[in-house]
Amino acid sequence: MLATAVVGTLAAAAVHPATAATAHARRDTQVGTFRVASFNVLGASHTPPGGKRAAGTTRIVWANRLLQRHHVDVAGFQELQAPQLTAFLAINGSAWDVYPGLQLKKRDSENSIGWRTDKFTLVSATTVNIPYFNGQSRAMPVVLLRDTASGMLTYFSNFHNPADTSTYHHQQKWRVAASQIEVALQNQLAATGIPRVMTGDMNERADYFCRVTASANLKAARPESYWHDGVCHANKPRAVDWILGSKRATYSNYVEDRGPLVDKTTDHPVIVGTVSVTSDQLKNAFAPTDPAPVTPRKSWPLH
Repeated sequence: MLATAVVGTLAAAAVHPATAATAHARRDTQVGTFRVASFNVLGASHTPPGGKRAAGTTRIVWANRLLQRHHVDVAGFQELQAPQLTAFLAINGSAWDVYPGLQLKKRDSENSIGWRTDKFTLVSATTVNIPYFNGQSRAMPVVLLRDTASGMLTYFSNFHNPADTSTYHHQQKWRVAASQIEVALQNQLAATGIPRVMTGDMNERADYFCRVTASANLKAARPESYWHDGVCHANKPRAVDWILGSKRATYSNYVEDRGPLVDKTTDHPVIVGTVSVTSDQLKNAFAPTDPAPVTPRKSWPLH
């Protein structure tokens, strides 16, 4: 009995330091999380008086309500035209910031990234030129934000690729060219070891997902779209709007809101998901010093 008791005591003593080390390691693991949206708000120029939907400045009030409903911390906006942006900032005051907003050409506000200022601080911001209708160059945003609570860094980029319309035909070659630049940017940012999230109205469904994720180290927040054994399983996405991000991040609570409030606000669903990252997944996410600003290596020629 005595021998058994001694052996048991020694075993407990041997296990205890390892348990303590494991607990210490768990305490040292850093975690950051946020809620992100891709939101085509339908530009004010698309809803003139007398149409089916209200004016853009009215609809942006509803858009803001949708951001609150889905607890969005950061949003990639498309078609956020200047009157809507001005109204959005008037509603929120200093609670939200945007880039590029009205800092560049007036039209560049349409593709802006917005974030809650109590959640994130801006580290750096730039743009990359993307071919839009008939290859005309449009500046689209890339920002590096730091989570004020966890200290986590994240790169966000936001795009709007050209659609085939009654005015602009056969835009597929420009969508492909745009996606090649978007892939190049994501691969450049991946080398930093900092989490990445890309939002956008890509005006493509399965083809965009399969083409881009075949060449960039990305996964979709939409859980039904994935790769397995080298085969792309897009699984019939209904939306042309995407949230893509670092493969090592964790994605949850994905929503494609097509409810009544969305329907009167815009002609797109509101795409929302939660992104979580630990220091074990991407250790550079929690670097205490800010990295040097990024200059995109590949950009579309100005016309």
